Amino acid sequence: MLPRSTNFLIACSLVAALASGGCYGFSGGGGLPSHMNTAFVPPVQNDTPRFTLTERMTQSLLDAVRSKLGLQLAAEGEADLIVTARITRYSDIALNFDSREGETTQVFQRRITITAEVEIFDTELEEMYWSSRSVTGVGEYAPENEQEEVGEIIALDNLTQKIVDGAQSDW
Repeated sequence: MLPRSTNFLIACSLVAALASGGCYGFSGGGGLPSHMNTAFVPPVQNDTPRFTLTERMTQSLLDAVRSKLGLQLAAEGEADLIVTARITRYSDIALNFDSREGETTQVFQRRITITAEVEIFDTELEEMYWSSRSVTGVGEYAPENEQEEVGEIIALDNLTQKIVDGAQSDW
């Protein structure tokens, strides 16, 4: 059975995902050049064995493009920007633990790291607007009372925010 805090986080994530499922409209803004009003975000490519990351990161990018960059979603042939991403690395390491000879190691804190390659292409100017070969998001969780998914959600949120920050930094 999951702890109440984990159930709450999962429930909130599901509600947010379902609530935003049909909203694919954008309006210009968010600190981008004025000709950027629409974006196309294809499904994220995933080179890791964590298959659930594909849908989660794709949804996170769709939400960020709309809410944080202020763009409307559009078909690929009609979009001002095309945002592509590939998850290249996933790790889950113990940060804080107690290891004594002859006893089971007790892990108190773990860190999820998700790394991606991202490209944002400006279709009007036909040039790369922003790209990074290595954007990394980090999330920590306590395995004693939280599941790995908690750290994963935090890491994806962190990664998505860094992509938004990168897109806005070039303007």
